[in-house]
Amino acid sequence: MISRLFRRTVLGLVCLGGLVIASTPTVQLLAQAEQPAKWETNRTTQPEDLFELQALQERVTQVVDKCTPCTVGILIGVAAGSGVIVDEDGLVLTAAHVLAGEPNPLTGEFPPYKVGQECRVVLADGKRVKAKTLGVNSDIDSGMLRIIEKGPNNGKWPYATVAKSADLKKGQWVVSLGHPGGPKRDRPPPARLGRIENVTRDIVRSNCTLVGGDSGGPLFDLDGNVVGIHSRIGLTLAHNLHIPTEEFRKQWDALAAGELFGKVAKRASGPAPFLGVTFPEDDEDDAWITDKVDPDTPAGKAGLQAGDTITKFNGEAVKSVKKFRELLAKKKPGDEVKLTVRRGTEIFTFTVTLGRRGA
Repeated sequence: MISRLFRRTVLGLVCLGGLVIASTPTVQLLAQAEQPAKWETNRTTQPEDLFELQALQERVTQVVDKCTPCTVGILIGVAAGSGVIVDEDGLVLTAAHVLAGEPNPLTGEFPPYKVGQECRVVLADGKRVKAKTLGVNSDIDSGMLRIIEKGPNNGKWPYATVAKSADLKKGQWVVSLGHPGGPKRDRPPPARLGRIENVTRDIVRSNCTLVGGDSGGPLFDLDGNVVGIHSRIGLTLAHNLHIPTEEFRKQWDALAAGELFGKVAKRASGPAPFLGVTFPEDDEDDAWITDKVDPDTPAGKAGLQAGDTITKFNGEAVKSVKKFRELLAKKKPGDEVKLTVRRGTEIFTFTVTLGRRGA
C-alpha cells in the first residue's frame, strides 16, 4: 500500500504539472519506485516525473563530486577568476581575460601580458599553490597556465577530461562550476545546473547562472567532461557565453608552449596605442565613455567627454566595445584617427592623435 506521504507527493505533482501519474495504477507506481529512472547524459528534455527528477539530481551530484577537485580559483595580482585542471601534470584551462589582470582604472587598458608570470591557484579545499601563466588568445578569450607544485596523488593532479563541445545539443543539461565573487574561505566551487541554448563554431551559450569570478571556470556535460570555459555574462546572469573546447584544441600545443595570439600578441610586439577612456566591462555593450575623461589624455585633448558614444572609427561602424578595441589594436602610437561620436541628440567628429600607453 502506498504511504500517505507518497500519495501527497504524487497529488502535488499532478497539481503542478498535470502529470499522467494520476491515472497510473498503484502497482505500477510501486514498480517504478523499486526501479529508479536513469538519466541519459545527452538528454535534451525536462524530467517528466518525480523519479526522473531524482535521476537527474543523482547524475548532477555525481558530476559535482567528480569535478569539484579539479575546479580551481585563480589569483593574479588583484584579479580573481576560475579554471579547471585538465591533465595530471597541472595544466589549467581558463579565460584569457582572467590572466590579463586588472585594467588601468583611468584608461581601461590592460598591462602587457607576461608569459611565465607567477600566480596562485586556489584548490577546492582552500589550499593555495603556485602556478605560472602560459599562452593566451585574447581574441577567442582562451588561456592556459600550469601549476608548478606537485599534486596530491603521488605528485599528480586530479583532472577533468576535455570533450567536444560540437557534440552538444540544444536543451542538453550541463553543470557550471567556478568561484563567483572570487574564491572564498571554506567554500568549495558552487555548482549551477542549466541547459545549452546554442552551439556554434565560436561560442557555446547556456543558461547556467554566472557572476564575476566565474570567468575561466568549466562547463561540464553530465558525464563530467569539460565542454566549455566561461567567458562572458550576457544580458542577464542566466544568459552566458562559454569558449568551445574546440577553440582550445586548435592551438593546444602553442598555448601550452606560451605562444600569444590576438590583441595580446600585438601588444607584446610593440607599444600599444592609448586613447584614455573607460568603456563598459561588457565587450558587447555600446562603446560609450563611462567615466570622466582626463584632459591630458589623447581623448581629452580632442574633446571627448563622459557619456559620449563612439559610433564610427575612421568611418567604420562601431557597434560594441569589442569592435572598437579590435580597430584600435590595428593602430600604433602617433596615428591620427577620426572618431564619430553621438552626444545626446547631436553627432560630432573628433580627430585624435593616439598616445603611447604609460605616457
